[in-house]
Amino acid sequence: MSAISLAGKVVFNHITTPDVYKGDTKYSLTVALDKDSKKLAEKSGLKTSEYDGATQITCKRKFDFGAPKIYNTDKEEVGVGHLSLFGDEVVMKVKPGKGDWEAFAYLEAVRVESKAEGQEDYDQSDF
Repeated sequence: MSAISLAGKVVFNHITTPDVYKGDTKYSLTVALDKDSKKLAEKSGLKTSEYDGATQITCKRKFDFGAPKIYNTDKEEVGVGHLSLFGDEVVMKVKPGKGDWEAFAYLEAVRVESKAEGQEDYDQSDF
């Protein structure tokens, strides 16, 4: 299956700082899907979960493949710091897995449609 686009609001961002679990490093993004994306994800057989009345999906990418590309609303490529830690409205380009992994979505690119209120670009040097 080819790539699909899913839209929603960022809940957890592990792109600016990759997630490490049991020694395995991955980029991941958890998004509360909008109504149309929820239907598309279900139709595509992707694994979603319900939390606090919202349908969420977590999309991952192996660290070895490099960070997914991040774009602004003008479709210009920007750095990963453009993506806020939570709250941004985004559109993700994902690819469903194959075989035993077909229920999982793999992150290809992210376009930030609108920034979360009060959020600036993330600067790692602030810490």
